[in-house]
Amino acid sequence: MHVTIAVVSYNVRELLGPCLDAAQRNLDALQPAVASAAGVAHTGEVAVVDNASFDGSAAFVRERFPDVTLIENRQNVGFGAACNQALAAAQDAVLFLNPDTEMRPGALARLVERLERSPAAALVGPRLVYPDGRPQPSRRRFPTLATLVLESTPLEWRWPHWPALRRYRHVDEAEEAERVDWLSGACLLGRVTALRSVGGFDPLFFMYFEEVDLSRRLAARGWDTWYEPQAEVIHAHSQSADQDVAAKDRMYYRSKHRYASRYFGRTTARLITLMGAGAFAAEYAIQHVRRDRRLAARYEGLTRLHLTGRG
Repeated sequence: MHVTIAVVSYNVRELLGPCLDAAQRNLDALQPAVASAAGVAHTGEVAVVDNASFDGSAAFVRERFPDVTLIENRQNVGFGAACNQALAAAQDAVLFLNPDTEMRPGALARLVERLERSPAAALVGPRLVYPDGRPQPSRRRFPTLATLVLESTPLEWRWPHWPALRRYRHVDEAEEAERVDWLSGACLLGRVTALRSVGGFDPLFFMYFEEVDLSRRLAARGWDTWYEPQAEVIHAHSQSADQDVAAKDRMYYRSKHRYASRYFGRTTARLITLMGAGAFAAEYAIQHVRRDRRLAARYEGLTRLHLTGRG
């Protein structure tokens, strides 16, 4: 199986070195290079799609990793659209890999083995851990209405143990290889034929909810998503998005509204958004009383975003 490892980069120059080193080691270990009269043939390649970084990321890749295929976008086209650029050139399988990850030895081989053993598998994802070794839950069920109302709002942050959210995130469930609804997009191995059959990621999701939307469209065509905990990947989490928290908020909640509109209808999506506005308005009032200007400003902006679409 020919594997393309695709890393979408945005202003994370200092993270690219460890990520690409680990990716190349995994690719080299997947299957020994085959010598031939024409030279040496490998089982895949590593590609970086740079979304108009201004921190020297592209120059760093050219200098430090001359064998890596580099695609330089003149503007930030978003995560899903950048992944689709790598998908267009891939052969058998493509591994979408965040730049704030490091693949443990053998992780790629285990993901590829699962994809080969499961003919209906379109996507396979690993067990994710934080840099300090703590588990980072990545399995998810498709969001229900209750999930969309609660998750990533003050209702979850103040009362995190809602049964609907625990079920959504597979909390306290055994770590075993299994079919799941969808997985975190930090590291996903995809079967090229399956991904192309649904058009890849929907670029309307600039960032966030692109992987759950993809998995849902794949499932509608009869494809599976598999969790493979024998493959382990370190994930620092949100290193690109956290560079601008206000922009991250706008992208996340707009994508959430778009997802709800697509799968539950515009009226229901608007009701979910209005409930979110109420939760953020209450949190703004709490932080205003506490005189925490930073949080009050953030929650005021989130209230406005939920009410008007601008924030």
